Amino acid sequence: MTGTPARPVREAWAAGRAARNAWLTVPDAHLAEIIAARGIAEAVTLDLQHGLFDHGTAVHAIRAVAAHGVAPLVRLPGVDAALVGYVLDAGAAGVIAPMIESVAEAEDLVAACRYPPKGRRSYGPTRAALRPGADAFAAAEQAVVFAMIETREGLERCEDLAAIDGLDGLFVGPGDLGLSLGLGAGQDREEPEMRDAFARILSACRRAEKRAAIHSGSARYGALMACSGFELVTVWVDVVAIPATLAAAAEVWAQQTCSSGGSNP
Repeated sequence: MTGTPARPVREAWAAGRAARNAWLTVPDAHLAEIIAARGIAEAVTLDLQHGLFDHGTAVHAIRAVAAHGVAPLVRLPGVDAALVGYVLDAGAAGVIAPMIESVAEAEDLVAACRYPPKGRRSYGPTRAALRPGADAFAAAEQAVVFAMIETREGLERCEDLAAIDGLDGLFVGPGDLGLSLGLGAGQDREEPEMRDAFARILSACRRAEKRAAIHSGSARYGALMACSGFELVTVWVDVVAIPATLAAAAEVWAQQTCSSGGSNP
């Protein structure tokens, strides 16, 4: 594990702690570096499904995150073996695949991440092998691999999915899962049906000795989920945090009065 891109996440797990995850949709390497440098999370996930990253901006962001000793993860747009290999070759610490509903899809995901004989990944580590002494095969074995549970079908098969060899665990996507269950979109869910779904996924992961992860819209909710047993939790999301600071700035300005007694325009 030493020296692999996934080290910060796996060290948190080895210490019995949940790993914190920041979520980035804005395709800017400098923003990615600011997040990584603040030390608020063991991982920064670059969202290639709903974010605006392309191949080039993803590579720059992976480099910026890794430079600060943080694990760069990639949320894929789907299970695409070529894209999985590309981001791992570029130095990503692992991948999160959306909308997994079947054992076959999850097995294809694992195979795309591992070299033969355990998988079908093509060898060409590019950036992943730049550092002197780097071991591309060790990095591949340590790559973090999560299948997202975001549909009723995925939830119904979560026990089978959690049992798949080579998968680190299941990652709850509350927005799409809520839609699929007829509850609407949203994060930081409290509905009884969603809480039951979380409990089922946690139980499946515990029985299979796998990790459960969840996306959230706030650090407070992420901390609550960590206390519930989730081992990778989102604590910062750019499309939530940036508008919130802008709104706070606007509110402060609107309430500000000058010492002379006049009001700001």
